[in-house]
Amino acid sequence: MINIDFLTLKAFFLENIDFLIGARLQKIRQPDRRDLILSLRNNSESKKLYININPEIYHICFINDETEKLRNIQYPKHPPMFCMLMRKHLTGAKIERIFQHGFERVIEIELETYDEMGFYTKRRVIVEIMGRYSNAVLCDAEHKILGVLRPVDFTTSRKRQMLPQMKYELPPSQDKRDPLTETKEGFLSVFEGRSEVSEKDILNIYIGFSP
Repeated sequence: MINIDFLTLKAFFLENIDFLIGARLQKIRQPDRRDLILSLRNNSESKKLYININPEIYHICFINDETEKLRNIQYPKHPPMFCMLMRKHLTGAKIERIFQHGFERVIEIELETYDEMGFYTKRRVIVEIMGRYSNAVLCDAEHKILGVLRPVDFTTSRKRQMLPQMKYELPPSQDKRDPLTETKEGFLSVFEGRSEVSEKDILNIYIGFSP
């Protein structure tokens, strides 16, 4: 299993940005409590965006019918509540833009749609691919949480809760150096006096990298 870091996630969405922007969400399925499949269509092409928040195999990718068979993906007789909520708010919605928050493994998908009264509105799907903290969140235009694939309350985390009606907040910032603004002098000064530099040193000091 590949380590999904900031660069891997960014590369995936940049490679597929032409298909994703303007794509309509046709179908939403949830095989189990830890994954989602979003069926998208754009420019006469259909693709399935697969989101998995299992802490052991967390990832995001495109899959096809053959992949579903190989992975033995099966669907429950009755869709889970989060799936029903996603369908209520997002079926037929169009992706307006996708962006990544800083160096975080957090992707925000902004969609335009219409509410129950027929008024234009926006919804946001925020996907966090962060190991055991991975999650998927449905928010309104102002980032108020409408639903969470894996709800997080005070018993799960005292630092960061994610529950319906709460305001979505990004993960706490890491006290690490920014590799994009680093200078040669700054880099050398960080490791001055060391006989060698390990991979762990890089991970502990600079944000955005995986092992």
